[in-house]
Amino acid sequence: MDRGRWRTAYVRLMCGTAVLAIGLSGWTLWEVWDRRHTVDEACAGLVPAGEVLALSGSGGEITAAEEIEPDKPFAQACVLRSAEAAEALGGSGTRQFFIARLATEPTGWTSEPVDDSFQDPLDPSNPWIRVPLVHQPVGGGITGEVTENGVAVRLPCPGVEHQGEEITAIRAAATLDLVAYREFGQDGQLRQADRDRLADIAVAAADNLAAELGCPDRLPEPPDGIPALNTEPVDPDEAAGTCAWYGAAGLHTGPANSSGWLPDQVLESRAGELVWQERCLLTVSGEARGATHLRHRDDPAYRRYREADEGRGLWWLSAESFFGDAAEQVATDPVHEERTVEHGTGGYDRQGNAWWATSVCDGEPAVHVLTAGYPYVHGAGRHLEPVLRAYVEDVAERRGCTDAVLPTADDFARAD
Repeated sequence: MDRGRWRTAYVRLMCGTAVLAIGLSGWTLWEVWDRRHTVDEACAGLVPAGEVLALSGSGGEITAAEEIEPDKPFAQACVLRSAEAAEALGGSGTRQFFIARLATEPTGWTSEPVDDSFQDPLDPSNPWIRVPLVHQPVGGGITGEVTENGVAVRLPCPGVEHQGEEITAIRAAATLDLVAYREFGQDGQLRQADRDRLADIAVAAADNLAAELGCPDRLPEPPDGIPALNTEPVDPDEAAGTCAWYGAAGLHTGPANSSGWLPDQVLESRAGELVWQERCLLTVSGEARGATHLRHRDDPAYRRYREADEGRGLWWLSAESFFGDAAEQVATDPVHEERTVEHGTGGYDRQGNAWWATSVCDGEPAVHVLTAGYPYVHGAGRHLEPVLRAYVEDVAERRGCTDAVLPTADDFARAD
């Protein structure tokens, strides 16, 4: 081939390569635009599309399973599906991986359920509760909580109306799908980058909705390096957060535990004043459980426990508090949500195995609930009055609560 023909061939090759590169570049740009457009359309432009598309599991095709309609009342959600999530779970097409929820207060929701006494929140063999549900506060001056798979925040919005109804606050939550996040997490937890990014998304969504509705305030930027959830119980004397009250009261070593039924381990989160719900989990170690079981195996007072026990379940308690709007509809049985707490009362829900107390914190209603796992409740129930009392007193001191009404001694005896 002479030099001229060679040069012509070379030029044609370069031109063809350039055209192909331009075509591929154009396709890539279109794909990026299409993915962002899908997020913007589904979430009504209220969440930052770039942050969503940087989350684990967001790769490949993105489709919307549920979309937000700004002209309708909130609560609403946008739900996104991805090809990467489907592939990670052994499927094809797309599968749910991300949910953003937006709501205004008063929420008008049916109820806020307490922990289910028939589930074991500390049982690592439970495929649905790999990380115990002791939510952490977001921190950084933000009213919000970090859950096992997402972040939720709250922004006050006084004096504003939407759809003809006065609202008082906005709630926004950004979560990875409960099943999908386990495929992309580390050691049963969200990756640090995902946890921080979900906080950014939740804050941005709350601020964007606030701008749409005309709310005067905005949230601060969330802190970097938001801590993961605690997953290992500790000795009560080591507790410094939402379970510090239990160790301080000395219930596990003092006269209140002369029967041996009270917990000797706790699982807590950092204590925060800017949360609408907090929780402390308490459990009895295997060694203490065995000793107590042997000690009372022939005691007729614990007949109901022995009849129900088949070596099943951990011995655990959950102490929870709900504040403000979250305290308006607290269901003491997560299955029968119509049974909600009446403010100004204390009592016992026999079917939910839960005792409740009420108070007023910073001028707003609060509900405090102590749930006992089944069948542990039938052994421990009569001994739990000082536990709930110590918990309510601690919350009252930390949150400035007054007018507390607690269950009676008879309410605790009814668990037997």
